[in-house]
This record gives sequence, structure tokens and C-alpha cells, in this order.
Amino acid sequence: MTEKYFHTEMMQYYEEVLAQSARNYAFTSDQKWERRYIEYEKLSDKLLKQAIKNADSKIKDFFIKMDISNMNLIKMELLAIDFVNNKKLEKAIELLDSREYLQERKVMAKGLETFVKERFDKVLTFSVMSKTVNDVIELEKRLEALETQLKTEKFTTIGKFASRLTHDLRNPLSVIKVTVENLRLLYDIDEEKQAHFERINRAIDRITHQVDDVLNFIKGELAEIDSTSFIDILKESLDSLVIPDKIKIIIPKNNVNLICDKKQFSAAMNNLILNGIQSIDGVGTIEITIEENDNEHIIQVKDSGKGIPKDKLEKVFEPMYTTKQHGTGLGLVSVKSIVESHGGVISVTSLPTIFTITLPKFT
Repeated sequence: MTEKYFHTEMMQYYEEVLAQSARNYAFTSDQKWERRYIEYEKLSDKLLKQAIKNADSKIKDFFIKMDISNMNLIKMELLAIDFVNNKKLEKAIELLDSREYLQERKVMAKGLETFVKERFDKVLTFSVMSKTVNDVIELEKRLEALETQLKTEKFTTIGKFASRLTHDLRNPLSVIKVTVENLRLLYDIDEEKQAHFERINRAIDRITHQVDDVLNFIKGELAEIDSTSFIDILKESLDSLVIPDKIKIIIPKNNVNLICDKKQFSAAMNNLILNGIQSIDGVGTIEITIEENDNEHIIQVKDSGKGIPKDKLEKVFEPMYTTKQHGTGLGLVSVKSIVESHGGVISVTSLPTIFTITLPKFT
């Protein structure tokens, strides 16, 4: 009796975790929820099959019914996950809110609850017997709430840091900018020096804008968008970088116009290219490509560096997280914020390290 009860309680737990994981993935696109779903789906399936195998004739039909319901739920949840992976978030949420899905969940949840009540209430009260699974589910919810709280605290820390950084940088940047303008006037006939001064000015603007990007990330300000050549964005990004002689930058042969904020996207590409440069030890390449289909532009930045360890991949876009000795942990956060403010999605794979930006086309 105890073993049958345990199986049923664990089925309740798995059913709840699978549903939460699918829904969380649909709303956040955070791949940890997809991984959690896949892990628990295997456990759930194994448990149901074992229950059917070991059940006596009186209850085997019940577990078979639960297995059918479970397979129907998994089929819909996996379809919702596929929608998320194909950037069709609205379809994923719509499916998980559909009458068909909710009805199947009701069949599963109600069946398990009734089974426990009818067979085990005579020995122990349901509230006592359900304590294990309810406590675990409640713990899952508390952990998720705690994770959200920690992220909020990180964002608050970034906001304070960005405000202080803005104040500390503004005065010296103004002095440098005025000095450069004076030097430009002094060397107005020297084209080579004027080109250097222009690069310095662009670098100053980049620093100022990067700070503003972080502030915009905290404030959630929308970008000012316009049709912009991707090659022009790259040229502006590369012009303010010091590229080592032994690192080759491969830019796309094709060109498309993006609907974006040019300064913000130049800053984003600057961050990704700099990230690649810093990951290459000695000789290497950074290849930038852009492709398009009917609905999206797909940008990739691939470097031949040492790569990102698998256990670090999901953390690289987290605020204040960095693998660099002197990094602030704000660069890729800023990139992610810029991409998402344009309605896009950024992801990373390794090895080789490839950052992929998917931007919707606007008509």
C-alpha cells in the first residue's frame, strides 16, 4: 500500500513540475526550464510504466488511463516547447491555455487526487499523506520566487552602479572631448590626425552611450529605431576597437537594412566582437554573418577562441556575472537588453562560441 501511495504522490509531483516547467519556458524562454522538463518527463514516464507493470488487476486500468492522459499532456507540452524554440511564444502560451490542454490536466490531476483519497484516506488523512508532495511543490514555488527576488536585487545593484559610473565618467569625458576638439582645430589641415581625432570622438561617444545603455536597461526605455545598414553598424563598431594584428575579422559579403537604433546596435556588436577578441589567445578569427528569411534577420558572431564551459553558458547573460578577471559583468547583459528592446532574442552555443541574434522584421 505504501509503495502504491508513493508512486501516486510522485506522479502528482511530476505532473505539476512538468506543467510549471513548460509554462515557465513559454513565458521566459530560459532554457533551464526546457532542461528541467526533459529531465522530469523521463522520470514521470518511467514511474507510470512501472506502476502499470506492478499494479494488480483492480487498479491497472486506472494507471493505464493516467498514462494515456500523461502522453496527451506531454505531446502538447513538447509542442509548446517547439513553439518557443521557433520563437513562436504566443502560440506556446495559447496552447498551454487551451481548453484541450486544461481539460487533460484536469483529468490527470483529478484522477490522481481521487485515487489517493479513495484508497488511503482510511489509513491516514489525505492532508497528512499529501504533505510530502505538497511541500515539494510549495518549495519549488518558493525557490522560483527567491530566484526572481535575487534577479531584482541584481538589477537594483546595477542601477546604483550605473548611476555612480555615469557621475564619475561625465566630467572627465567632457574634458577629453573639449581637448580633442581644440586639437582638431589646431591640426585642421592634417587629414591623418583628423582621422585619429574622429576615432577618439567616436570612442568617447561609445563610452557615454554604453553607460546610457545600462541605465536604459534598468529603466526599460525603448530604443529610437530607423532603417539602418548592417554594414554601417559594423563599421561604426569596428572603428572604435583596437584589433590585434593576428586576429582577423570576417564581415558579411551581403548587406541588409535593420530596423533598429543604430547607436544601440553598434554598441551591442562592439560588445560581442570585443568578447571574441578577449577569448582568443594569439592567432584567431571572428566571423560575422547575417541572413534573413520572410520574418526574421539572423545575425551570428563566431570566434575561434577557447570557448565557454557548458556549465557557464546559461549564466553569461546574468547581471554581474563574468568569466574575465577584470570584467564588470555588464557587457552581455547590455547586449541582451538591447536585443530584447528591439523584440529580438539572443542565444549562445559553444564550442566554437557562436552568439546568435534573431530580430523580427517590421513592415
